Amino acid sequence: MKSFKEWKLEESVDSTRYSVAINYRTDPNEVLDAYSKIALGYISAAMKNHGFHTKHVYSEQPYRLIVASRNWDDGEWVGVASWDHKNKCFVISKGFYNKSNKTTSIISTDKCSGTTPGDISKDLYKLMQDLKDKPDRYSEKLKPVNMKRGPKT
Repeated sequence: MKSFKEWKLEESVDSTRYSVAINYRTDPNEVLDAYSKIALGYISAAMKNHGFHTKHVYSEQPYRLIVASRNWDDGEWVGVASWDHKNKCFVISKGFYNKSNKTTSIISTDKCSGTTPGDISKDLYKLMQDLKDKPDRYSEKLKPVNMKRGPKT
């Protein structure tokens, strides 16, 4: 039989994306945080299946998934699925990606209509289809300078 000290040493919090570690000291908010990571992982897989590029941010709260239609261009429209800790629900935002700072400027945020990863990925897919054809924020890119090689004759 294990002593109390051995049980205490065996306690660990699993920080993987697809498991929820629960013991007698687990707080309900910790379970919801772990579920949000799992759900965002499934949403990422669904968005990759539709041909979008995704980035996970699990290092700080709110946990979020950033989705881009192209290869992370500067000023590109992005969709963000994130977990709202106060209201205990998922929200979808749209904004612009800043390549130099690797940040996203959020323009608007809406609460998701569903609660499952399938419902959230449908809402995010609809948003990304709307954003796909909109012009980028930094539409005026630097044009290459024509190099003169000598006098034109």
